[in-house]
Amino acid sequence: MSMPSAPRPPIGAMMRHGRSVLEMAIATVVGVLATAGFQLVAINGLSPEDFGLLAAFLAVINVVSVGSAALRTSVAVTVAEGGTVTPARRLRDGTLLEAIVLGGAAAAVLLLASPLLATLLDADVRAVFATAAAALPYFLFARAQGILQGRGRARAVVWWTTGSQVAVLLFAMVVLLSQGGVDGLLLVVVVVTLAFTAGSTWHASRGMAPLSARAFTSGGVVVLAITIGFAWLTSADVIFVRAGVGGDDAGAYAAAGVLVKALLIVPATLGLYLLPRFVGRRDDAAMTRLGVNVILAITVLCGLLMVLATWLFGPWLVGVLYPESYALTSQLLPWMALMWLPWAAAQGVLVRITAARSRAGMVIVLLVVALQTAVALLTLHDLEAFMLGYGLTGLAALIALFAVHAATSRTLPPIV
Repeated sequence: MSMPSAPRPPIGAMMRHGRSVLEMAIATVVGVLATAGFQLVAINGLSPEDFGLLAAFLAVINVVSVGSAALRTSVAVTVAEGGTVTPARRLRDGTLLEAIVLGGAAAAVLLLASPLLATLLDADVRAVFATAAAALPYFLFARAQGILQGRGRARAVVWWTTGSQVAVLLFAMVVLLSQGGVDGLLLVVVVVTLAFTAGSTWHASRGMAPLSARAFTSGGVVVLAITIGFAWLTSADVIFVRAGVGGDDAGAYAAAGVLVKALLIVPATLGLYLLPRFVGRRDDAAMTRLGVNVILAITVLCGLLMVLATWLFGPWLVGVLYPESYALTSQLLPWMALMWLPWAAAQGVLVRITAARSRAGMVIVLLVVALQTAVALLTLHDLEAFMLGYGLTGLAALIALFAVHAATSRTLPPIV
């Protein structure tokens, strides 16, 4: 007697999901182009050394911003689990407290470390202050996006992000035409973040029931640790290279990263859509396996295409986009694309690990942070060895995280 087949989703539902993902893809492409445009405007308006400095500060901001994405993810998981349902004893909105505490702590750490960062990066301490000023707004922006994402409004999240990226590009062009330099570009990032924080917060609160949730639950702390740790893993390379190599080589490395790190947006965008669905069907092993397999397949395919494209067209692309002083960038492009491929795949697996609030996944991420730091310090003065070590560390992270995912989703027969 044959077993009944699993019900297939209706065609209408599949088309609806497809339209949503397509709209998110279009918005993401616009955002990627705006971000790349900002970097290209900066590259052509600054010297390689100044751009290397800007890239180092943007990497610090990226750790803060993607670290704030940890809060966004935690809020999204809380809301998807039913954080808007009023309990018997009403709780305050713990997500707002989390945003203020974490954003304030990030700003305080940057302010305390400002003399060290200014010395390490050979920069004006005012640039560090500008970076610190962006910390709290980034966390409040992330909280608003997390509320929208947890309520299944991933498209709104993407459009708010894309809008901020387009605004940064437009104002950056004005600043560079006015000879504003690195300090002016950092000020643009701060001002745009403040404006879009206010707008997204209003959007998230419009017509919505008040959020009721505890602050800093054990599951929330796991999500924060996972996402902040992975934010460092995918952002610290520019800081390491700036500190260990410096000069024009650091600028050329950062310029290659402008093009290659766009690959990380693929799993991040898919995660925006799938995370609340992973939370809502956390015990459905078949669905989670299918979702992770889809993310991995799309990410690896895009990564391989990027490796091929940078290998074939890298020198031409660098010649078109960058000044002659960035000649080293064309040599780095294909190897950097290969280096970031396992990291992008690991980020895809991490969507499911985060939805499950996996403590094992958190431990692995923190161990990989320690491993990455050790490898970077050992290879810092040899750029080729550094890139090889970084790529192998990403491969180790992918294998370990996938093992955790496989171990927790083996209760049902495998999906063919």
